[in-house]
Amino acid sequence: MLNIDPQNLALNYKLKSINSQLSDCSASWTNWLLQRAKLKWLSKGEDDLKFLYARLKKRRNHSSSTLVASEDPTIRQDLINSITQHFEKLFNATPPVNTLESFSIPKGNVIPSHLSHLLTVNVSDVEIKEAIFLGSSKSSPGPDGFNFEFYKSTWLITGPLVCKAVKSFFSKGYLPKMAKATAIALIPKSTHASNISDYRPIALCNVFYKIISKILASRMKEIMPFIIGNNQAGFIKKRIATDNILLASEILSDFKKSAKNKLMCAKLDIRKAFDSVSRAFILSKMKQKGFPSSFIHWVKACILDVHFSICIDGALEGYFNSSYGIRQGCPLSPYLFCIAMDVFSCLIDNDSNQDNFIGFHKHGVNISHLLYADDLLIFGEASLNNRAALRKILDIFAKVSGLLVNHEKSQIIISSYISNPMDFCEALHMPSYCVKMTYLGLPISVKKCSKYDFLPLMHSIANHLAGWKARLLSMGGRLQFLKYTVCNTIAYWIRGSIIPKSCIKTLSRICAKFLFFGDPEAKKLHLITWKRTCKPKLNGGLGIPDLIGLQFATMSSLLFRFYNSKSILFNYLNAKYATPWTPALSRPSPLWNEIGKVALIIKPDICFD
Repeated sequence: MLNIDPQNLALNYKLKSINSQLSDCSASWTNWLLQRAKLKWLSKGEDDLKFLYARLKKRRNHSSSTLVASEDPTIRQDLINSITQHFEKLFNATPPVNTLESFSIPKGNVIPSHLSHLLTVNVSDVEIKEAIFLGSSKSSPGPDGFNFEFYKSTWLITGPLVCKAVKSFFSKGYLPKMAKATAIALIPKSTHASNISDYRPIALCNVFYKIISKILASRMKEIMPFIIGNNQAGFIKKRIATDNILLASEILSDFKKSAKNKLMCAKLDIRKAFDSVSRAFILSKMKQKGFPSSFIHWVKACILDVHFSICIDGALEGYFNSSYGIRQGCPLSPYLFCIAMDVFSCLIDNDSNQDNFIGFHKHGVNISHLLYADDLLIFGEASLNNRAALRKILDIFAKVSGLLVNHEKSQIIISSYISNPMDFCEALHMPSYCVKMTYLGLPISVKKCSKYDFLPLMHSIANHLAGWKARLLSMGGRLQFLKYTVCNTIAYWIRGSIIPKSCIKTLSRICAKFLFFGDPEAKKLHLITWKRTCKPKLNGGLGIPDLIGLQFATMSSLLFRFYNSKSILFNYLNAKYATPWTPALSRPSPLWNEIGKVALIIKPDICFD
């Protein structure tokens, strides 16, 4: 009709309305697919529906549980019951009978008196709204079926009711058990998961509970740097995880220079860390740290009397109470676990002040251990006294917290000057010793890391760029994938290690082929150089981060923080090398070599106050 009468205003308005409705429906459908696919980077680019459908199919195949794959309904129900009983037993373990007072564990750092009132101020509507609108709209819903997007889109209607309910909790300190009810999603750790131990239990909490816990967590966030030692880098404001990796590599590089000292570095894995920590132990430590009683009561109301259901093939199975552990997925859990691990720091630091010394002492700096949540590195002399002291500390920590070391997944590096390394391993129940290990996903070693140590990174990027991702993504989709996924993965390795130039060259080449041809193995020549492609958009490029530029920027930021940060890493570097503009007295590490090169380049642009 419009072709016959193109000047008809009614028909034009109707066509415009239909197109608008189609656009809204398409956007809603794409948004639903993005939530199901669990993607964030594609929201910054074009809507690639073929890629989203393939992503959904892959996630469905990867997440489908093979634990209950039987078609026989009787066998299937028995398998479901056994899984439910497994987690019911896990979250209702026998609590430790020992208390903090029974072993006279030191308090460590306590909350400064001028900050304690910040934990208990009255909750405002602005604080509640901020907790909701900062939540991810693509997060998985809890047992009630709602996520943050529901509360955001209906805020004008639900906002006053939500604010009233949240304020009621903070005034009465009571939270109904249905609000705390949690669904456990079993996430496979590998593509061929078949045993219950091959799945990671992630807690899906109700959004209303998350609002309350986010408010409590945001208040704890501000005081955590004051009460947790510098050894702990995980979840603490203004502390960077990669600093611990760089420091560990720096310490290990000194192992071969200490012929007189027989040194060791042990990486201990805590078994089922979040699931097996005692709640009473955490509350007791919070009281010892000086948390106000009302704040402890709020936390207690959140973590006690929690009921769980297991999500199996999209259905919730079982409903049981729990008396043990904290939930992976609760905003409070990381901070509570850091408080629990601070007890270990207090134990090892207190023991180091006695006759036994567990730690690495050099250049006037003592470093006994490094922590990132439950990832634990211990340094010290490989002596009989230290070995006995470490076993005693681990035993006491297990008795008060319920946290046990998984010796099968633990590793140890022992100095080459020790004549009987296996005896030392057996005394600590370690299966064997090694010369290099992986810490927080990156390689650390006594020797300089070679290009073969970065093969996991190369394989990871190759897997990211190969297969259906390359075939189904358009040019715009590939550009976004490089910017927000691939480059972020490489940037983490750059921040925590010195990547060889040959590896950077290889990574740049496969990224270029992926962007221009959709095939990392393509044997074609692209007409635009990769260096020009990585320029900012204002300078004619596509804004893709240049890997050599990222490495230069990382070294520059380390140099800036060397003079402006009180991190344990820079205390050690300052004591060892003093300044990056003078030759080192001893043979410098690869990290310090790179910092020194960058320091000379940017020296004309630096001004000291």
